[in-house]
Amino acid sequence: MPGLENVEHPVLFVLIGIASGYVAARLMTKEKQGLGLIVNCVIGILGSLLAGWLCPMLGIKFADAWYGDFLQALVGAIAILAVINLLKK
Repeated sequence: MPGLENVEHPVLFVLIGIASGYVAARLMTKEKQGLGLIVNCVIGILGSLLAGWLCPMLGIKFADAWYGDFLQALVGAIAILAVINLLKK
């Protein structure tokens, strides 16, 4: 069927974003002071978008496999959480 060959990419994008948001939240927040699972997932997806846009502009290249996408999304999510943590202070 035409059009179904690209369904895997958006689904993987969202799953990688969710996973990176969760990992970034565990790395960046104190044990009992998280933002919540839903917010962490949204931050991961936004971080994935941010890093996907910004890294190529800066000439930063990660691996071409899924783990490269995960590392890129993790960097973006950590950057967003760092800004949130600075604004909360």
